[in-house]
Amino acid sequence: STHPSGGCYLGSNPSPAARMTKEKIITFLESRDFKRFVFVLGILFLILTAFISVNPEPFLRFGYVGVFIFALFGPASLLIPVLSQHMNIWVLAVVTAAGMAINDSVSWVIGSLGHTVIPHSPKIERIEANLRKHGMPALFFWALIPFPYDLIGFIAGYLGFTYKSFIIPTFLGRLVRFMLLGFGVITLLK
Repeated sequence: STHPSGGCYLGSNPSPAARMTKEKIITFLESRDFKRFVFVLGILFLILTAFISVNPEPFLRFGYVGVFIFALFGPASLLIPVLSQHMNIWVLAVVTAAGMAINDSVSWVIGSLGHTVIPHSPKIERIEANLRKHGMPALFFWALIPFPYDLIGFIAGYLGFTYKSFIIPTFLGRLVRFMLLGFGVITLLK
């Protein structure tokens, strides 16, 4: 069946091999080892972000490729204010948005597996209703604002948004956000 976003709901009868793979992935994602790894990785990237923010010069030699790779794994939006003073804001916004959109895809994939790993609450139900009602424009809005977008990606995945209907507004929302942030910093520093 089709979702209002243009996405399709996932099939309900996966093959036995697909079910076993799905169960292994879910078990791994719910494991303590995975949660510890993600926590430690998050802390390391926050520390790295702090160092780059204080002294961006060593990081700048990696250029836009370095920004893209950082955005795949870390909180690159925190680097925009510092890096926009040293790099072309247009290109910086594009590579950061691309990296973060790919990063956000992980939560979409987990959600599309159909296994709920977050408890339902009135807030989650409001987000679900918003995404069902407004589809891709809602994803654009959520990507535009500073909000834990992993949650949105996860919900979009289990609601059945196709990858294309997820990634396009995610990238565009991030792109606009980072351009506004970069140009805002430059304007304030003039």
